[in-house]
Amino acid sequence: MKQSSLMSLIESTINILVGFGIACIAQAIFLPMLGVPIPWSANFAFAAIMTVISIGRSFLLRRVFEALHIRRPLSPMMQAVVAEKFRQVEVEGYDAAHDDMLVTTYLSDYAIHYAERWRDEQHDSDKRRHLVKAGALIIAEGEKFDRARKGKRRVEKAAA
Repeated sequence: MKQSSLMSLIESTINILVGFGIACIAQAIFLPMLGVPIPWSANFAFAAIMTVISIGRSFLLRRVFEALHIRRPLSPMMQAVVAEKFRQVEVEGYDAAHDDMLVTTYLSDYAIHYAERWRDEQHDSDKRRHLVKAGALIIAEGEKFDRARKGKRRVEKAAA
């Protein structure tokens, strides 16, 4: 997903404020070591000036990078399917290791089950929920397939 201008500004500001603190400490330590004694007020003022410049630079670069990465926006349905896939892993614990232990087509069979159940639901939100779960399970099955295929290629290379 594309980052909003506001989130770019917030991210850049937090990043630069952390940098401001590091700059103040580094200048206080290293400038005197280099023979450039600097009072705290000058250290603070110089760090503040560089911080404002850095915020502007970071924000502009972030917006340029966002503009250069032409992305197709995800529809609300696609976002829901991806969120459900993450939920299945993070909340339910159905990670790759779990999925790989399942019999082939188990995940896709359940996806079919959910995809067929959506027609029988009376409420639209429940219909959508079944389709979201079906989509997330299809992704899990596809990822399992890719892992198995990748593992098969490694075995074939090792045997050659």
